[in-house]
Amino acid sequence: MNRAEVRGEVKVDGAPLGEGSIDFFPAEGTVGPTAGGVIANGKYDIPRRKGPAVGRNRVEIHCVKKTGRMVPNAAEPGTMREETVEGLPADVNSKSTLVRDVSQGSNVIDFVDLKGLPLSKGK
Repeated sequence: MNRAEVRGEVKVDGAPLGEGSIDFFPAEGTVGPTAGGVIANGKYDIPRRKGPAVGRNRVEIHCVKKTGRMVPNAAEPGTMREETVEGLPADVNSKSTLVRDVSQGSNVIDFVDLKGLPLSKGK
């Protein structure tokens, strides 16, 4: 199986993404596994043994934003937790239009011009 190492920087609204995830999905004739990793302090690093397939890949980036609202905590009934929502628009994650070429060996693929979603002012 032909995998490659991929690392890079992720910025949202000009600032490093504190925490999130990144996934690479083979696209447009590329055959291979889906690969993903954690984004921490604006950086990600996926080693070759777990890396994406060499060729074209569709990329999904996810992050969560705290809304400031308290909601029931399903994991601990009777307690509350701060609500979180997806912090990036669908064209970057679930309906991503991001496509990148992954080459043999080590790749640096940055995403430094992403725009975050504004928090809704709902009650």
